[in-house]
Amino acid sequence: THIVLGTHFAFLLLCLVWQVMDSARVIGVLLGLLLSIPVYISLVIRIFVVGWGVFKVKKRNTPPACLQDQELGVHKYVKVNGISIHYVEAGDEDKPLMVFVHGFPEFWFVWRHQLKYFKKNYRVIAFDNRGYNDSEKPTGIDSYSIKNLTDDIKSLVEILGVPKFTLVGHDWGGAISWTFAALYPDMLDNLIICNCPHTLALRDQRQRGWEQKLKSWYIIFFQCPVLPELFALSEDMRVLEGMLADAGLDKDSEEVEAYKYAFREFGTWTGGINFYRCALSKKSTEFWADKQNQDKIRLIKVRTLEIFGTGDKYLTVAGAVGSSKYVADHKLELLEGVSHWVQQEAPDRVNLLMQNFLTLSN
Repeated sequence: THIVLGTHFAFLLLCLVWQVMDSARVIGVLLGLLLSIPVYISLVIRIFVVGWGVFKVKKRNTPPACLQDQELGVHKYVKVNGISIHYVEAGDEDKPLMVFVHGFPEFWFVWRHQLKYFKKNYRVIAFDNRGYNDSEKPTGIDSYSIKNLTDDIKSLVEILGVPKFTLVGHDWGGAISWTFAALYPDMLDNLIICNCPHTLALRDQRQRGWEQKLKSWYIIFFQCPVLPELFALSEDMRVLEGMLADAGLDKDSEEVEAYKYAFREFGTWTGGINFYRCALSKKSTEFWADKQNQDKIRLIKVRTLEIFGTGDKYLTVAGAVGSSKYVADHKLELLEGVSHWVQQEAPDRVNLLMQNFLTLSN
């Protein structure tokens, strides 16, 4: 009797969840829970190795000096698209505008090398995406839809009073930038993408084989509630140390400490991970099912430079190569052996490639 009642209760609970959440989210959560089993096992192992300190996060109340470096620019806030956005700005306001969009798990600081290099000839702005660091963190997964993310940029640039600009994106910032170029091509002079294949080229790779599917396993894991955030925070954000090691940053460096300061709160991890949760939601499916949006993303009309480190653990080189199919004017630069964190690991090479591309535009 207890088993029957328990089964009925579980079924009713699942039906209730199905009504509250869209079906895509329910499926994502269930798959995420399945994929999280190895994570549970790894956490248990770490508890045996380091004890309950696995859940300890160091208190950080003061930002590292590198985040206050005046050479990087002035910290500002602005209300865009209904939320408060934090950004860092440098360079002459009369010079051409260049906007930098970070990915996951990053924040404005990932563009520090580019801010210093390009501020001589450009008005450069690197902002924290909604949900990250010092920008506002709206509640609800739908707040992090790709349309909201692109409209944040649109609103920011319109407030600045600039008609056209150069957009630079990395990782998730690349996905946002591809979509911005599709929706608002008339606002862009140039598009520069670092380690993020075109949306449809990425889809092609997932459909053609297992390499990209396996590299993207974490997207399904991120559909799980709470657990991804706890895992990210565990052992004082040890996961950040591993990721940034690929960019050539020592775990005891001030730069890694800056990342830990920016991601010290549970809510920041939730904001960033909600990008992935919303990407598999009904709202996202409906957006990309729209015929006009499909036509726009199928052919990017803005001249584009794509820089791709071939040592990327998360995205395939084939996806980067395949991006040309969806871009009218596409130039691809492959940096052999460089990791996913290309603009940090090889800043001089990335800056030079960007400079040469922008010089040809001028």
